[in-house]
Amino acid sequence: MKKYNVIFILVDGCRVDRIHKTPIFEQLQSQGTFFSQMISYAPYKLASMNSIFTGMYGTKNGVDAYYKMFKLNESSKTIAEYLSENGWYTQGDAMRLSLVSDRGFDKITEHDEKTTNYEVVHCDMLDEIVEKSNGNPFFAYLHYPKIHTSIVEAVFSKYDDFSDEYFAKKNQNLNDYDSYLSTAGHYLETIFEKIRSLNLEKDSIIIVMADHGMGVGEKKGERAYGVYTYDYSIKSFSIFLQPAIFPKGKKISDLTRTIDVMPTILDILEISHDQNYQQMQGMTLLPLLDGKIKKSFFSKKSSQERFAFSETGGLYGPWPSPNEPNVKCIRTNKWKLIHNTTPNTWEFYNLENDPGENNNIYDENSKTVKELQKKLEQIQNE
Repeated sequence: MKKYNVIFILVDGCRVDRIHKTPIFEQLQSQGTFFSQMISYAPYKLASMNSIFTGMYGTKNGVDAYYKMFKLNESSKTIAEYLSENGWYTQGDAMRLSLVSDRGFDKITEHDEKTTNYEVVHCDMLDEIVEKSNGNPFFAYLHYPKIHTSIVEAVFSKYDDFSDEYFAKKNQNLNDYDSYLSTAGHYLETIFEKIRSLNLEKDSIIIVMADHGMGVGEKKGERAYGVYTYDYSIKSFSIFLQPAIFPKGKKISDLTRTIDVMPTILDILEISHDQNYQQMQGMTLLPLLDGKIKKSFFSKKSSQERFAFSETGGLYGPWPSPNEPNVKCIRTNKWKLIHNTTPNTWEFYNLENDPGENNNIYDENSKTVKELQKKLEQIQNE
């Protein structure tokens, strides 16, 4: 298999249900394969990024809470480590170095999210990577945080999790969010112009995705993210671009998880699981491409049904729990079961009929509830 470059562009807090407002996302979807039902492990970047870069949930890799930022266990191998050991030059810009492990990176940086012009910094970074890789394949991790930055400045600094003023103006909050997303669109336009100018498209797998979504006042008790596991904050997406592998203009609505991204990359590059480390929980996405690639090199589990597991323990909200997750959910395409462990309450939603998760139909005797409770317990014990 060809040793493609891997360009990983992370748009922090990007809501999949709003990207249609920004033309560059529509353009990218037409040029690649769009996974529209991708669920994040956690609705905040620390745990979500570690799960993406290890292909496993925080229950297994050790980073399952806000205050466990440096707890990534030694038995979890990162995407940067896999690629570095197989000849890739690896460089990233992580917004904050506490967000992801530096293991496997030849160079990883951070910048002040409030003052940095990421268009300039990341274009310069791509120039540097091309030079330093010296003709070898490379892994570039570009983290764009400005949606998050804007939310912190406009919302977190002015309102608390129960401010009536904030939750009463959801439509205005959504308009404000769209303006932040538009700025992210300009960033992506600039980055892709740079990628084209460096003639990287042909020899690269490019992934554009979100770490998690973002609330705008849908549920009292959560201003934006990190408190609950409703879809507005745990739904992500990804767009994979490499025409030799990913069909242009294809939309895949099957349930997928952000933990599936890493095994997909390794599958394409034919890099086997290192038996000295824990097995990833993610599964390659390649079998979902309708035979574009006939085999799955990496995971024999790839054809199994995917369940998405998410959890959080908020810094704020009704049940703050930054040391241990206390809101857990299991999701299929149709159903979602949530367990709020501190008050020991359950929520159950039919997402097809109730995408806003407003009508709790939990019945402890329901057959589907019992099946999902069993699966929820099973995943946490893997």
